[in-house]
Amino acid sequence: MPDYRVKISETQDEDLEHHHYLVTAKDETEAKEFAMKFMKHFFDDDDDPEKNENGYAFYNKAVMVRLESIKETTKEQFKEFLLKLHTINMT
Repeated sequence: MPDYRVKISETQDEDLEHHHYLVTAKDETEAKEFAMKFMKHFFDDDDDPEKNENGYAFYNKAVMVRLESIKETTKEQFKEFLLKLHTINMT
């Protein structure tokens, strides 16, 4: 089965954070289903998030979690992506 890189945004008080996850699924549709199920439980202490088009609203819409993109990848490409994302290059 192919691997997919899932990009999720989290917005709270106009602060935006991006989260990246690796999902193994039979196709992009299944990867989206898995990502949506994951996002529904993004905050364990909110038992009733409000579903919207591409994600969920938590804590009476104080925090928005959205699926931004899904791209087919490999585990090796995903590792390289994360390494580049979290490396400070001072040269």
